[in-house]
Amino acid sequence: MRLLLFLFATLILNSCGTSEIKDKINEISSTERGELSHDSKVFFGNRLFSEKTCITCHAVGKKKIGPSILDIVDIYTKNKADIEAFLKGNSKPIVDTTSAQIAIMQANIDGFLKKVTDEEINAIATYMLHVAELKNK
Repeated sequence: MRLLLFLFATLILNSCGTSEIKDKINEISSTERGELSHDSKVFFGNRLFSEKTCITCHAVGKKKIGPSILDIVDIYTKNKADIEAFLKGNSKPIVDTTSAQIAIMQANIDGFLKKVTDEEINAIATYMLHVAELKNK
């Protein structure tokens, strides 16, 4: 039954595409299923990292417009800071804190990440942490 509901909702989402329908489907699908596994969060976070255009400014191991994923995770880990809180706009940046970089980051948080759910933020952070773990092995 859940699968049928999910498939029907997906069909509606793809044919209509309105944000109200997308929000309702996300609400239904997240309440109908359990929490994502670690591997699923990494996969989902990787997808969101591209879809939400994070990849435009952040590469895995080198600085682009913004710092690399490895640099971000390293600094957040050393400072025992919360990447998710930053992505939600609930904490100040601790990486690339020049006024120009802060303005770019704030615009992206206000724009691209405004309608991102807590589950999606968690998936993005999980992906970033996973990438750093793999590179540090």
